[in-house]
Amino acid sequence: MLKAAVYYSKLLYLLKDHTCYQEWTPSIVTLFKKILTELPSNVFAQFDFKQSQYHSKALIDLAQESILLYPYQNVPTYWRQLLMDASILQAISMIGLFYHGNKESKQRIARDMIQVLDTAMIISGAPGPERRETTHFILDQLQSYLSSVYNPQWLDDAQLPHAHTVDITYPIKRLEQVPSFVSFVEFLQHDEPFIIPQGAIDRWPARNKWSSLAYFVSVAGDRVVPVEIGSKYTDSTWQQKMMRIEDFLYDHVIVKKDEQEHQTAYLAQHDLFCQIPTLAKDVSIPDYCYCEPRLSKRYTEPPVNVIQNAWFGPQGTVSPLHHDPYHNVLAQVVGSKYLRLYAPSETEKLYPYDGIMSNTSQVDVENQDFDTFPLLKEAHYVECILQAGELLYIPVS
Repeated sequence: MLKAAVYYSKLLYLLKDHTCYQEWTPSIVTLFKKILTELPSNVFAQFDFKQSQYHSKALIDLAQESILLYPYQNVPTYWRQLLMDASILQAISMIGLFYHGNKESKQRIARDMIQVLDTAMIISGAPGPERRETTHFILDQLQSYLSSVYNPQWLDDAQLPHAHTVDITYPIKRLEQVPSFVSFVEFLQHDEPFIIPQGAIDRWPARNKWSSLAYFVSVAGDRVVPVEIGSKYTDSTWQQKMMRIEDFLYDHVIVKKDEQEHQTAYLAQHDLFCQIPTLAKDVSIPDYCYCEPRLSKRYTEPPVNVIQNAWFGPQGTVSPLHHDPYHNVLAQVVGSKYLRLYAPSETEKLYPYDGIMSNTSQVDVENQDFDTFPLLKEAHYVECILQAGELLYIPVS
């Protein structure tokens, strides 16, 4: 059972004790304080939580509209702070509605609360004292509650698609055994990709747990994540959509008997482990990621911390040809993935876009157009099918 009274008080006092109003406009401060001070000190009181939820939503809408006016990296902190705090304010009212609601409404309210808090955390980055930690705690409790009262029947018959067979003509070097840290650093000096065989990540709990869709639904099924809709981000119809993980799995990952053509969806390059720490416990950063590759014209400054992203997609998802400004160690936890790599010396033959997408090629590898891109014929590449439990080292660029 969700301890509504405890969580209500926890969020209420978080805002009362740790909210900074300095950079908000007077009208925003007035409305925020009005909503906050009118909320009862405990969840047991008879109060119009619906009205306070409505007013909080107005502040959320204002923050989201204001954030859209800026390139994301230039969004002022006070708009991100407003989005996070207004979302917490709305969640307080929703806990009140949950406590006084009937059995049928509680699941809906809990899911709506997750939607509000996850969206705020993803967009805002959860600035402010104790925001992220407290939000993680509340979201974990909401997910645990929903998992205890809801058991999706579709999981009983869920099937995953079979992998396609791909012929490998120019294979990436595959090491014969898992290298030591020192050996890994030595291989790095050759500036070439290589595959580390199974064994390096066999102790990750994810190697077993993530094979089960039921596990994902249990620990994170109601969590909301940014999903890419479309085969690849260079498509004209590509878009992003916030989606429950269970909906993503049911609508886009499993095979259905009455399968109809639907849009491809991909949970791609998202900091899933920061958003859902429960999943982060299933993996660990390989020691290889802590080595220090030599600097070069293509690698002028190493990241301050190891960057962790997750990709989770069904059959048919594609990452267009692109290059990253840092070294990569790609771990295939479950399933398999075909990869094709071109050396930096082949860049001009791959026709990169101009402007902000200059790290991405215009070439569609699956449908090669030699009339439009004649130099593509001369571009040399290496390829592999990365299997579950294997790692692939990808040099910078």
